[in-house]
Amino acid sequence: MKSFKNFLAEDIELLEKRVDTTLNASLTELLPALAFNMNEHPTSVEGFKQFLYKLKWTGKALKSCPKADLPSAKLVIEKIPTMDVKFSKTKIENALGITEWLYTLNAQNKIDYVVWGYRAKPAGVPKNHAGDIFVFFKDKTKLGVSLKAGTKKSKEPLKNTYVGTQYKNLGYDLSPLYNEWWTKVYSKIPGVKDVANKSNYYTKGVKYEVTQLYVNYYLENETEANVLYARMLKIAREQFCEIINDLKIDEFKEWVATTFNIQRKGGKKEEVPLVLVKAVGTTAEQKGDDIADILPLTTKFHAYLNPKSVQEYLIDIYTPLDKKTLKMTIRSDSGVRAEKKPGAQGRLGQYSMLKMQYSGVL
Repeated sequence: MKSFKNFLAEDIELLEKRVDTTLNASLTELLPALAFNMNEHPTSVEGFKQFLYKLKWTGKALKSCPKADLPSAKLVIEKIPTMDVKFSKTKIENALGITEWLYTLNAQNKIDYVVWGYRAKPAGVPKNHAGDIFVFFKDKTKLGVSLKAGTKKSKEPLKNTYVGTQYKNLGYDLSPLYNEWWTKVYSKIPGVKDVANKSNYYTKGVKYEVTQLYVNYYLENETEANVLYARMLKIAREQFCEIINDLKIDEFKEWVATTFNIQRKGGKKEEVPLVLVKAVGTTAEQKGDDIADILPLTTKFHAYLNPKSVQEYLIDIYTPLDKKTLKMTIRSDSGVRAEKKPGAQGRLGQYSMLKMQYSGVL
């Protein structure tokens, strides 16, 4: 079994080195949409940057994102000169690959324009669609594209969401989770009972005081604080497995179809299909999907903890002829540091905003 000590050494250290994931994604999503819409075909990182720095937000450029996301789009471009050079180079190389993929797709079916699906979704696309960019073809059809970036052998999460979001989406109250977290985790923080109790420790007016006490505890005794973090993850995984196993088969299929970035074929006229595209360096290609075809055939399922991990849980899905195991994770995506504000702290400082990820078939 993988010990918590090893987990910290191998995983949490990597988490602390992560850059802002929103900006990370924005570069690989927004930039290709802008380049294609402006009929630009950059072939180098510097060439892409020069195009972006000279960009005027008029005409075809405005088609690249919904009006509500325009301030965010402008901010992404403004931040590029201030980014770490190695980081921006990697992400813009990925954008080059995705741009080239769009031109290849255009050769197969003429594209009218491409839209960045950051927060808002373009007209005609469901608000909960998993696409990162949306391709509008001249024949009036549409395509959602879920974009990933990594190495040839890397396994990127196919879906990033949050524990609290999934409780809400499934219609479950967070109270049982918060109650058990208080009893077995947060109440163990030294001094916490002087400022909070079971019913308010996670509320807006109190949680930052609780978080600061946790940070102090972590800095004084990291080993014991990490035991609390491991316990927090276990409780979250156990409770969510119970929630999944309580779903009816149709509810489970609907949850997977709407929550995971699985490919959709768009059988109905009003549906927007989804494909997965992964960028590696300056190339990008469409990837297959291990569960898109078998999900409708699913007859039963079972969620359970991976005993070899402090952050994973697994979901077995069965069809009459096959079984697939989905790899799921609940974890904090940031670390704990003295210089960070309470609202930016990771681990116990995340509360119900712990990341929930789907990473594909095991």
